[in-house]
Amino acid sequence: MTSMRTMCGAVLTAVVFALTPGGTAGAADPSPLPTQAYATIEADKQINVGRAAQPVDVSWMFWDGGAQVPAPTNESLVIDARGLTGIAGVTVDDPRCEADGQVFSCVNKDSSQRRSVGFTLRVAEGAALGDTGTLTYTVAAGRATGATATAKVVVGVPDLVAGKVPDMKDAAVGSRIDVPFRLRNTGNLATDRRIMLRWESVGGLLFDRKFSNCAYDDGDDPTEPGSRTTVTCVFTAPVAAGATVELSSPLTATVGERVLTGVVDYSVSLLKPGVQPGGGSRQGTGPALGLVPVSGAGGAFEKGAGGRFTVAADNFADLEVTATAEPGRGAGRWTLDVNAVNHGPASAYGVDGKAVAVVDVVLPKGTVAIGNAYMEGEDSPYGPCLLRVGNTRTAPFEAGHRHYVCPVPFGVAAGKSQLFELWVKPSEDYDGAKGTATVRPGPAGFPLHDPDASNDSVTFAFGTPATPTPTAPPGGTLPDTGAPHTALITAAGAGALLLGTAVLVGRRRRRSH
Repeated sequence: MTSMRTMCGAVLTAVVFALTPGGTAGAADPSPLPTQAYATIEADKQINVGRAAQPVDVSWMFWDGGAQVPAPTNESLVIDARGLTGIAGVTVDDPRCEADGQVFSCVNKDSSQRRSVGFTLRVAEGAALGDTGTLTYTVAAGRATGATATAKVVVGVPDLVAGKVPDMKDAAVGSRIDVPFRLRNTGNLATDRRIMLRWESVGGLLFDRKFSNCAYDDGDDPTEPGSRTTVTCVFTAPVAAGATVELSSPLTATVGERVLTGVVDYSVSLLKPGVQPGGGSRQGTGPALGLVPVSGAGGAFEKGAGGRFTVAADNFADLEVTATAEPGRGAGRWTLDVNAVNHGPASAYGVDGKAVAVVDVVLPKGTVAIGNAYMEGEDSPYGPCLLRVGNTRTAPFEAGHRHYVCPVPFGVAAGKSQLFELWVKPSEDYDGAKGTATVRPGPAGFPLHDPDASNDSVTFAFGTPATPTPTAPPGGTLPDTGAPHTALITAAGAGALLLGTAVLVGRRRRRSH
């Protein structure tokens, strides 16, 4: 059977990649380019249909291997549902398509028309759970090689939901914790495809790599709690309709010394035929993990296929804020450097774009900020500062104000810091009044358990307006024109931002330094 598949594949390749005129095949010759484009079809290989109508999409495209052959013309897709007689019926609501019984011919007369068709599947009257049929797709076009694909249609739908995993509190640093998992098939059909369970974690939890049907990934730097770790396990045993199962043995993870709050997202899904699960570069070396039946109700369940739990470590992060004012780049200007320093021992990281900490900066009376040394998307040492417009609201940076909130974008590791820089100018009545910078927990909502409140706030003042300093601040190379340095002002997003929601900051993850 393997040999036959190989031969068929070779024949198809020979048909698709016809030699260019005058070309000859030989061991030393380069691969011949096709003389016309060839079609490929994108569609699910298996479709489960339940009591409700099932929407389906099929699409196609053409490839030429870079040969720049003439564009295909009169593209057509035929949906042949005759193999679903007694199983399911097809309806197509697309003006490009004409029906002949359960055969639908859809034609693109213009190259600008979309190369996809949507249709609806409905279970036929009298069809029984588990009945199967075949749906056939055929693509053809002028000046192109066609393609055919099939989909298996099954009556009945398995529907997997995840069991709720409770949050864990006061986990001892260095301890090993158990991570349980349960799932339930709330559908009307047993699973007949591979089941994938996946855990994604940030915050410093390290999972033991001990199951052979699981793949593990510790991220780009396992010692950084901001690095994402994943576990992906695949199971082949079916789960009956209405059944509840759990892991034959719980996953285990170590609470690292830098963990403050670990966040774990978990999910269950059915893998499509032929799709590789991905999600891990290291395969487990121990026995295979299994799914075993659970007696009784099986505890609480999520409303869908995934959920989240947190692991709060018996740990703390001592954050300190410092502020340094220096002469600026223009006459009568100052540069204010504000630094959020994490003395540890835990690292502090947020999730979902929500900052774990923010620095609240109030400039002295008689001064305003004219710039923020931060460019969105740049890997610079500076963090963004947003305009504070209320107790719980911020807006993109705007010059001319005194009160700003500077979120620590992705967190700050133990022993590292996050720098913010504001450019400040005085008014004529500035009399040396003091400003304040205060570090506070951020919208991520994780307690820092900071043991030393004395270093959470600092006061600062500006001296007599000075002449320009010849040294430009890091990352700033603009010549001074006497005008506000608006070229480096961040546009952190349009409209007001809630501190309780995701803070829109740089596109790339930057390490604290």
